[in-house]
Amino acid sequence: MLTFLLIFIGFVCYYAYKYSKNQEQKQLEINITSLTNGDANIPVDGVNPIMDVHIKGNQVDTSRIIEYTGTDVKCSQWYPQNFIQFIGQEEAKEQAKTIIQKMKKGIKCHSLMSAIQGHGKSTFVRLIAKELNARLIERVGKQLDTDSIVEIVNEINTSTEERVIFFLDELDTCDWKTLKLLNPILQDFQISGKKVKPFMFCSATINKDLLIKQTPDLLDRIQHQIQFKRYNNEEIISILKQYKQELYPQEQISEKTLMVIAQNCKYNPRLCLGILEDYVVTNNITKTLRDRRIIKNGLTDIDIKILTVLYNATRPIGANALAQRVGLSQNQYTREFEPYLCEFNYLERVPSRKIAEEGLKILKELKDENK
Repeated sequence: MLTFLLIFIGFVCYYAYKYSKNQEQKQLEINITSLTNGDANIPVDGVNPIMDVHIKGNQVDTSRIIEYTGTDVKCSQWYPQNFIQFIGQEEAKEQAKTIIQKMKKGIKCHSLMSAIQGHGKSTFVRLIAKELNARLIERVGKQLDTDSIVEIVNEINTSTEERVIFFLDELDTCDWKTLKLLNPILQDFQISGKKVKPFMFCSATINKDLLIKQTPDLLDRIQHQIQFKRYNNEEIISILKQYKQELYPQEQISEKTLMVIAQNCKYNPRLCLGILEDYVVTNNITKTLRDRRIIKNGLTDIDIKILTVLYNATRPIGANALAQRVGLSQNQYTREFEPYLCEFNYLERVPSRKIAEEGLKILKELKDENK
C-alpha cells in the first residue's frame, strides 16, 4: 500500500511539473505574440538557424527630460584611457586584441566579461569601443525589456559610425524571456526578415552561473567569454599610485599608507580607490579603516562575526542559517562575503560552511592583539 501511495504521489508531482512548464511556455508564446503582432515563428526550447521575430516599435519620450544647464560641478574621477593604462588582466587584454582585429575584419565577435564587482569590466568594454572608434550603446540588464529592444535596434541601424558596440551590463539581471529575443539578432543580424546592421554585443556579469543555468542558448552565441582574475597586491599598489598621480598629485601619501590600503581592500580596485579617496580627506589611515569597519587584512567586522560563528559552531552551517546568525540576508551573504572568504581559505564549503585554516589563524591573531 505504501509503495502504491509513493508511486501515485510521484505521478501527481510529475504531471504538475509538466503542466507548470507548459503554462510557462504558453505564457512566453503569448508574450512573444503580443510583441510581434502575432508574426512569430519561435520554437522556444529549440534553436533554428534563423528565428523569425518582428518587434513592435516603441519610443522613449526624452522631451520630458530637463537637461542640466548650470555651471560644471567638480567631480574627481579618472578612468584608464587605453589598455596600457589599464593595469592587470593581461590575458583578457590579449583576447581584446583578437576581438578588435576580428571586428575590423568583419568577423562576428560577441563577448562576455565575467568577474566580481569592481574589477573594471565596464571600463574594459569602453576601451574596446575607443580602440575601434565605435559607437557605444550602453544599457543595464534590468533596463532591457521588449520595448527597449526596438529602441536599441533602431539606434544600431541609424548609427553613422562604421562600427557599433551594444554593451549590456549586469546581464544576469535581465529577464530570461526577453534575452531569448536577442538570439536571432546576435546570430544572424536580422529579425523577421529585417536586416540589423552588424555590431558587436558586449556584456558583463558577476553571476555567470545563473546565465549557464537560465540562458545557455544565448551564451552559445557569444564567441569570447572572458574571465577576469582577482588582482594581486602589486597590481593594486600600481593602481593606487596611478590614480593618485592623475587626481591628487599634490597630496603627500606615503608608500607605507598605500601598502596598508592595498592590504585592506580585498584586492578589489574599486574598493581600494574608495579607501584612497577617504584617506585624502581624513589624512588618517587608522580612522579611514575604522570608518569602513575594516578590522584586519580587509576583513570587516561582519567578516569576523561570520568566522566567529563558524568557530563556535559544533557542525557545518548552511548559508541561510549562517546569514541569519550575523544579521544578513542569504543573498547578501553569498554575494558580498562568502566568495572572498572561501577563495582565501577563511572558510570551507563541505557543502555547508565551516571555518578553515586562515579563519582560525586570523581569529587567533586578533585574540593575541587584544590581550
